[in-house]
Amino acid sequence: MRGPLIGLLMTLAPLALVAWGIWAFRHRLADPERAADPGRVAGPAGPSPAASLLERTSTSAGVGLAADLARWVTAGLISSEQADSIRAPERAAAAARPPAVERRVSLIAEALGYVGTALALAGAAVGLSQAWDDIPAWGRLATAAGATALLLLGGFLLLRQTEPAFRRLQSVLWFLAVGAGAWFLAVLGVEYLGLRDDERLVLLVGAGCAVLSGLLWAVRRLALQHTAFFVSLLAALVGALLCLPGDAPIWAYAGAVWALSVGWGLLGWFRVVEPWWLGIALGSAGAVIGPSIGIGEYPWLLAVGLATSAFLMVVSVPTGQVPLLAVGTMGTFGYLTWAVTRYFSDSLGVPLTLAIVGGVFIVLAVVAGRLTQATRGRRRRSRRRPAAG
Repeated sequence: MRGPLIGLLMTLAPLALVAWGIWAFRHRLADPERAADPGRVAGPAGPSPAASLLERTSTSAGVGLAADLARWVTAGLISSEQADSIRAPERAAAAARPPAVERRVSLIAEALGYVGTALALAGAAVGLSQAWDDIPAWGRLATAAGATALLLLGGFLLLRQTEPAFRRLQSVLWFLAVGAGAWFLAVLGVEYLGLRDDERLVLLVGAGCAVLSGLLWAVRRLALQHTAFFVSLLAALVGALLCLPGDAPIWAYAGAVWALSVGWGLLGWFRVVEPWWLGIALGSAGAVIGPSIGIGEYPWLLAVGLATSAFLMVVSVPTGQVPLLAVGTMGTFGYLTWAVTRYFSDSLGVPLTLAIVGGVFIVLAVVAGRLTQATRGRRRRSRRRPAAG
């Protein structure tokens, strides 16, 4: 009984400490003056730094506008009535402008917090791995469930925070919560559902993580939640194929990953998923990597990979999407290198094969450079057109 409790405490204690630190630091930042002077009695206070900054900014902008209006009236460009009609809405807009958000957490403090959290979690993982065999099934399940719950709770505590550092921390906590959820589902499937060495375990973990990450992504559409959702969908898709009756050929897995990635990239292209740029990037990378899954047994997948990579390179020019160019270039280089090495290494020899691969890389570098210049030229021309009009 002592071993399971020690393992449970070694896992949950660091997470609980992190959650308490988040709660305490959040309340400290909510009233920095009270944190600096606990004995201070609440009362009328002067303007906050953000309000003072807004007041100075508004005042300087107002003085500049007043000087411009006076000069224009003197020069006869506008009348006094026109100057008054301009001045009134500008004052109203300045008064309604929200205060500037002030950074209260330095990047150094944020980085140190992440390092400390990583060390605490690493220590808990090492200690837990040493006592894992002595922990009964219910203790393993409770450990995984507790870790998932604490990570989710830590993210929900930061849900209403506007501080950028807290928003990033919330995203990291929820990303880790999806990983902890996968751990919980794996323990559940192995210990209680009898899915050890079973294809259904992949489907259980993938589908469960897809549901969890999808809900978290719906609440806060940040990059890490987007990534977790996409990866979970891929895992669920592979698990579903594994559970089909009979053995599906490897090209089916490659085609499924390719199709899902293409669809996801299109959703990002049409701004259906957010962040849309990450949807395009993940979809493009998955579409390029997908055919490589079964290219060893089905060489015709080489044509799919090369066609996808070339398509991304071509589309990047008129759209100005440099990430598409980068993904397409790397995919083209990888598939061409594989083809040269597989089909010509025996007949040409290793030195000549390496020389050909190097030449292919140089050609791709030149092509990428030309396409990048074309993309930049197109952007410049598009920016000049409104000015010329």
